[in-house]
Amino acid sequence: MFTSTIAPLVLGVLLDNDTLTPMMFTTESSPVSSEVLDYVKRVKSIYQWLIPLMIIILLMAILGNGLIVLSSPWLSSPISPYLKLCVSLAAADMWAATLLISGLVVNSYLPVVFGYKKTSLCWDALLEMFRISGMLTSDMHLFALAINQFLGTMYPLKYKVFVSFLFVFKNIQSLQIMVTTRRLRYIVFCLWFVPLMFVFGWFVAKEDDGLRHENCSFTFYNRFPFRITIFLIFMLPLISTLIIYGCILAKLLKAKVEFETYCTDKEKRLVMNTGVKQPATRSYSTRSTNVYSKLKLVWTTLLIVSTFSLSWGLCVLYFVMVCADGCMLIYRKNIGLYMSLFLNSTVNILVSRCLI
Repeated sequence: MFTSTIAPLVLGVLLDNDTLTPMMFTTESSPVSSEVLDYVKRVKSIYQWLIPLMIIILLMAILGNGLIVLSSPWLSSPISPYLKLCVSLAAADMWAATLLISGLVVNSYLPVVFGYKKTSLCWDALLEMFRISGMLTSDMHLFALAINQFLGTMYPLKYKVFVSFLFVFKNIQSLQIMVTTRRLRYIVFCLWFVPLMFVFGWFVAKEDDGLRHENCSFTFYNRFPFRITIFLIFMLPLISTLIIYGCILAKLLKAKVEFETYCTDKEKRLVMNTGVKQPATRSYSTRSTNVYSKLKLVWTTLLIVSTFSLSWGLCVLYFVMVCADGCMLIYRKNIGLYMSLFLNSTVNILVSRCLI
């Protein structure tokens, strides 16, 4: 996600006739050296094949999510809130992948590989603002999906076993009463708009910083207060999402066992009364199929959330731990250039793979 964190120093210096021109993230305590020059040259050779590879992966993500978005008009009615949120999530992932490609080209490939010199950082600031808000939008979509499934699964299970399984999969009608089309549109609008406005506030909060700087130099970005804020806003909904799905899964597994026990007892009573083993009735068979379908859906969604947590979680963890001022690890002091390159490349590849 944070392609500018692929190498804050790599993107802060450019090759220009075998000399280095400091652009950003350089300090008096860390002047440009021959080590940095050699580092940038090595990075150039790596970026020549690594960035095109990441772009191909991201194009696959755009294609896959784009097909989901384009096929949404042909979904059979009535469309559940879950499916509508899934389509919006696919659009968010497609948007995030597009921004990642733009960042890789503008922030990494052109400056490092082709030696393109930047006279302003305004485009970089806008890209970073949209990329961070896009990450938060995807995170909030998963949280909204978790709440949707929580309402649709947990509440019917508060009744007795037989009654709960009789109504557990009719919940979509009651859920649609609570989540109307108008409310869902408002929710989706907030999922997209609120993260963008929040991140935008950071970029215009201080004078002579961010978008209010003459060259849009966003120094706050590489400091701990901003990074810990983004980390907390990202992790809290993500952890809540995992907890919600854990509760849903536990309840469904418990209900599955209770339902199977109920069916077994029912068959035993029929055998005792008639002396002949009766096949399961159609209603019981339908409910059993619905139970397993619900469990399969939850397992699939939990797998997606876990993959998202691994890739984006590592990304924001590195984002909050390594920076130029106030973080646990200070760039070029506590962590070397090549280790930083390796970690940044790894988390960005994981993020690219997660969007597919």
